[in-house]
Amino acid sequence: MPQGWSLPGYIEVAELGAGAQGQVVLARHESGGIPVAIKYLAPALLEDVTARNSFRSEAEILRRVTNPHVARLLYYVEWTTGAAIIMEAVPGRSLRRVLDERKKALAPEAALAVLKGSLLGMAGAHNAGVIHRDYKPANVLVQDDGQSKLVDFGIAVLAGQGDKSGTPAYMAPEQWRGQPATPATDLYAATCVFIECVTGRKPFQAANISELRTAHIETMPSLDLVPEELHALVRRGMAKNPSERLWDAGEFAAQLEEVAVRTYGPDWERRGVIALGAVAALVGTAVPLSMLGGALLAPGISATGGGGTGVGALATGATGQASAVHAQGAATADVAAKGVGSSSKGVLAKVGGGKGAAGIGTGAAGAVAIGWLFWPTGPNVGGESRGAIHASFAQPGVLLSQPFMPASDTPYMDLRMTVTPARAKPGTTLQVTTHFKARTPSGANYLADGNRQCFGPNSDHSTTKPYEYSLGLSATQLGIKGPIYLALYKTPPADPDKLPQDADATALPVKVETVRESQPFDQSECAYLSDWVKKRVLVLPGPDLLPPGKYMVAPAAPVKITNTVRDGKPIAPEAAGAVTEGRLPVLEVLEDG
Repeated sequence: MPQGWSLPGYIEVAELGAGAQGQVVLARHESGGIPVAIKYLAPALLEDVTARNSFRSEAEILRRVTNPHVARLLYYVEWTTGAAIIMEAVPGRSLRRVLDERKKALAPEAALAVLKGSLLGMAGAHNAGVIHRDYKPANVLVQDDGQSKLVDFGIAVLAGQGDKSGTPAYMAPEQWRGQPATPATDLYAATCVFIECVTGRKPFQAANISELRTAHIETMPSLDLVPEELHALVRRGMAKNPSERLWDAGEFAAQLEEVAVRTYGPDWERRGVIALGAVAALVGTAVPLSMLGGALLAPGISATGGGGTGVGALATGATGQASAVHAQGAATADVAAKGVGSSSKGVLAKVGGGKGAAGIGTGAAGAVAIGWLFWPTGPNVGGESRGAIHASFAQPGVLLSQPFMPASDTPYMDLRMTVTPARAKPGTTLQVTTHFKARTPSGANYLADGNRQCFGPNSDHSTTKPYEYSLGLSATQLGIKGPIYLALYKTPPADPDKLPQDADATALPVKVETVRESQPFDQSECAYLSDWVKKRVLVLPGPDLLPPGKYMVAPAAPVKITNTVRDGKPIAPEAAGAVTEGRLPVLEVLEDG
């Protein structure tokens, strides 16, 4: 708690950061509501007129900017004994921390996803006449879903103002000279950060500040490690003369999109966000929501490094073999649980029954592969582990008999899970809360000019053939009693970042309870958008079946698309570009006694 005072009515939960200017804490109002991040001006600066004016200016700058890619200002409070900026609490960790802990480059699609999100955030600020001037990895928060937000407008100015303030590794030539800042100033910094993301190192290495200044003012960085297709984009962003750069962040984002689609395909952003989310999942979040009880934000870790049982909106998953079937309509979650669906009706046939459990999802932007852990302190039972899997197709038209179908319209399953407790002894009751989502296209025709006609799932005009695909093998194929199971893969040597591609796992039957269900047909998507939540429960067996150690908990074995069927005839999953991505939660089985 800041010395001397705190914002009345707010309860501090944890410190998020501290420095010479002040302290940032996670807090919530005593009456409830969403958690917030409160930035307090340091008590030693309260009598400093310049510092107080600068702090007030930061709040005024934030007030101008309203953009989903920028952490928003809620309100500003100032009185004799203190000053505070109350902001949105962003559930994520800094890009700086992600890069430092990863210690290697991001995939190009992930780096482009960071850059695009930042450009969109900058566009919002620039449209309000605000120049950030301190864009760097430490001021980009990567959320649990792989999306990013721009934070810390502490040295931001209105366009046309400027001095030599900034972070040297990312400062544009005009900043080094103390010239007025423009949108091009921020775009230079964003390009510097992109180079660091995609190569694993900053654009310029220098022995001292003078050498670094010269490099930024006179030299183009080496692009040897940057994919050749992206060179023109980088050169434009790092032009030494601001007039030779783009001044419109939105236009820069549009150019990025064009290059990315041409180089990596129309599905590049979904894959980039998935990759970024999977990487970020290995890093603890800045917002420790395990301390907030039921606050519906993505999870983090406690201020003490301990665990807890924080509830997160992304705490999801699946158990059993996932199997999606397109036919005439949407199956109910009851059908999915009992496994009595038929291929003549239902998006899902035998889901959760003889074929296991299915997850079906929403959103053309795709789901995000995530995984993180809440470990309890000490060796005791407790904690929480989470992960997610996304299954889709790079060439969905092969599966749906639609030669002009774009990859972005792929059917997909989004299977997410929360395992509680993350550490358990034999005989412990294990609960796996699962969230199933998917997009199941139905009743659509795709034309050669790229347009889509939607006749609805029951129309005779549709040329889409019935199709089916599964994740993993069925319980029957694995010799498991009961229709639904969990697959446990021993680790190490298995890598949680690599989904197991074989069925060599310990498969355990589970009991199932449906919490909620929904499977509407969305005309705008021309697809069923299904969503339901289930709880799977089992009692951990003894060491003869499950020896002590760490296990990756999987929704199916193997964790890949199988049993791909088109119009009643099997086809190879590879023919449709089957892709399964994600990261599995981890369970530690302790010694008994």
